This record gives sequence, C-alpha cells and structure tokens, in this order.
Amino acid sequence: MPSYVVTGSSRGLGLGFVQAISNDPTNAVFAVVRSKSSASQLLDFVAKHSHKNVHIIEANNKDAHALQNAADIVSKITGGTLDILINNSALMAHERGGLTLDAFPSPEILEDDLVLYFRTNAVGPIHTINAFLPLLLAGNTKKCIAISTTLGSPKVTNAADFGNYAGYGISKAALNLAIAKYACRFRDQGLLFLSINPGLVKTAQGPKEQVEAFYESRNKINREKNPDFEGAITVERSVGDILAFIDKATIADSGKFVHRDGRDGDSF
Repeated sequence: MPSYVVTGSSRGLGLGFVQAISNDPTNAVFAVVRSKSSASQLLDFVAKHSHKNVHIIEANNKDAHALQNAADIVSKITGGTLDILINNSALMAHERGGLTLDAFPSPEILEDDLVLYFRTNAVGPIHTINAFLPLLLAGNTKKCIAISTTLGSPKVTNAADFGNYAGYGISKAALNLAIAKYACRFRDQGLLFLSINPGLVKTAQGPKEQVEAFYESRNKINREKNPDFEGAITVERSVGDILAFIDKATIADSGKFVHRDGRDGDSF
C-alpha cells in the first residue's frame, strides 16, 4: 500500500492533495495539520470519504518534537516506511506580507517578520524532512517534495519586477536551496528531492467578488511581464499536474526547482 504524508492539509492545495491521493483506495494518506480545530474542511471530507484511508495527525511544523511524534505515528501504521512526503505547509498570508523590504514600520518588526517566515517556510520543512527521513529511506518510492514558488527565484523576481512579498519569497528561496542540499546528501541512496512551483492557484479566501478581482489583478500584472502567463488555475488542476510529474520524476531530477510540468522553475 503506497503511503503519503501531506503537511498543511487543512485547506487549499494540501487538502487537494489529500482528496486526490485518497481517491485510490490502495493509498494510505497521512494528513498533517497544525490543529484539528481549524481543519473543518478536512474533517468533513474524511468523515464522508468511503475509502477510510486518510489519517489526520496534529503537528506544527515549527515543533520538531511534534513532527517526530507524527513520524512515529506513521511508522506504527506503515511498519516503518513512507513512500512520498509532500511539504505543503507554509506561511504566505500576513498583515505585512505584501511589503517591500524598505517599507516596514521599524527594523524590529522587519526582523520579526522575516524570522517568522524563515522558521515556518524553511526551517519547518527541514524539521519535517528530518523527522520522516528514516521512513522515506525505508520506503519503496523514496520521494520528498517541497511546494515552492517562483517568488523564491531571483531570476523570476527580476524578470517580473516582484519587489514585494519579501519575507515569503526569501524564505522560499532558502527552502529551494535546502532541497538541493538534501538532494546532494541522499542521491546515492536513491532518495529524490524536488521543489515544485504549483502555479498561481485559486486558494484565496474571502467574498467571491473580492477573490475574483484579486486573481484578475494578478493575471493582468503577470501578463504585462509575460503575455503567455497561463493565469490562475484551480486546485484540482495544479494537484493533478504535480502528482503526474512526481510519478514520472527520477533520481536524475533530484535537487531541481521546477514548475509543475517539469519546466525549469527559474523560468517565468
């Protein structure tokens, strides 16, 4: 029975992964959330799901001990193995998330925000990977995925003139490099690591008109820089493409930062 761990599963892309993977009754899916109390969409899905192959585990990715406990729970159910780890948990939305580096109210607030992003989006996935490494090495598929973004690419940042979302972009750039470091360390053991850009996915919450206006604005801005920009896409399309690429990715791809279709992640 193939086994998957998906972090950040309470909503959006993470929930989409859980839904898609669990459609196959032969898969075992471990949905990791910070708190079950804030994961109502996931809880509702699991309660109604006919296959009963989804296990919900609480663990904050900033808590290494909680993540180790999560890995122990998975190990007991799978017999000490894990096939695929999908690091999806991340911090993006924040009251000052859209600021440029020079626009913060004070140096102290700037530093606090950057550290928060770094702990959640870079250190958190590192703790997660370390906790599940023994299980991945004992698994059959041996694939570790990090959901990233082109906002973490210096090349795309310059090409698209993305001066804002500084904390998010910087932390994701660190994550991309961490994935490359892991790839170097474990390539000889057949454990594949990938950073994948899922695209501009429609996961924003709020009134329908406000959300649609947001994505229309993002599409317009992106197409001014790249007329071929595909536009915002659904969770289902993004998840389907990512899972298809994960399935065909080989150890030769390890350490790369790519778009969900396998293109170089540093392309806009």
